[in-house]
Amino acid sequence: MTSLPTAGSPLRRRGALMATLFAAQVCGSTGFSMSMAVGAIMAAAITGTNTWSGLPVAIGSLGTALASYPLSRLMARTGRRLGLAVGYSLAVAGAALGMVGVVQQSFVLFLAGMALFGTAQTSNLLARYAAADISPGAQRGRAMGLIVWGSTVGSIIGPMLMAPAIGVGAMLGVSRVASAFLISVAGYTLAAILVEAFLRPDPLAIARQIEPSSPTRAAQRGRETGVILREPRVIVAYGALMVMSGWLCDRFGRLPMIGAGGVVLLGALALAGLAPGRAGGVVMAGLFLNGVGWNLAFVSASALLTDALSPVERASIQGLADLVMGLMGAVGSALGGMVLGAWGFGMLNVLGAVMLLAPLGASWLQRQALAASVAQPDPWAS
Repeated sequence: MTSLPTAGSPLRRRGALMATLFAAQVCGSTGFSMSMAVGAIMAAAITGTNTWSGLPVAIGSLGTALASYPLSRLMARTGRRLGLAVGYSLAVAGAALGMVGVVQQSFVLFLAGMALFGTAQTSNLLARYAAADISPGAQRGRAMGLIVWGSTVGSIIGPMLMAPAIGVGAMLGVSRVASAFLISVAGYTLAAILVEAFLRPDPLAIARQIEPSSPTRAAQRGRETGVILREPRVIVAYGALMVMSGWLCDRFGRLPMIGAGGVVLLGALALAGLAPGRAGGVVMAGLFLNGVGWNLAFVSASALLTDALSPVERASIQGLADLVMGLMGAVGSALGGMVLGAWGFGMLNVLGAVMLLAPLGASWLQRQALAASVAQPDPWAS
């Protein structure tokens, strides 16, 4: 079991723990981005057809979703450190298995490797909760945003390492495309070493020591605010704006920013779906707004979930939430492709807008309920 930190150590170690989580996020995302980028190419090379080119990414996403709950259960028993390290280590095995599949032209082995690749992304996603464990309630959004921003840095670094990876691959007799897996192996290995060696004391142990065993409602109320709207560019929207999303989440409250994210997403759907002739610039602007809206909702919802759970409950329920998120993402990707093929891009955006009404309505109803409870005695205060 993870030992509890000594008195005063959470404050002294928070900066080092955040740096460790950020560095591991960069390394893990570097490896994952490269494996996903070449997955379709290698699938076509192995099978000799483009028919199955989308399957590796789908299998990787499914692996991410299915690993969420077991890794979270492991974290609940042993702490964040071991769970994160296991996720990255399984991905190293996946990289090796994937390379064997490429060399032997075995599509089954290659897909098995891609499934294990997904566990690295599971660790990347769960790392945001480790950052929340060591952060005060008023700073959780920013902490989560900063850690997830590391995924953007990794997505940028990965392609920059391709040239040296090709050189190393040539010496090992590995094809140019499969050399991307060498980057993945290095990234996942470094991430596992970082969390195992330096993520001490364990973030979940810190949370269980310094926080009450009951969840707090204070951080959920937030503050009312007015209108909060406003190829590499899309990556910047999804990643770099995580930091701003976290700050807005802490500044204005979780529920208002979930609602704001939904409104921005509606704007993105309208812009991209109604673009005349699918104008490239307009569609790109819609994708950028899609990244902004998704960031606002993702970071704020993650912070809201953490606020609502006690340290004892967190790991398991957070993993279940990520499992549901991953499965819905996989289902949405599959259904989205069918809708696109059958009815076109416009209908895809219309259906997306309809589905957004559910979280927007839930956010509004919850804000109304919280506003009505302000005048009532707070049962959590006693």
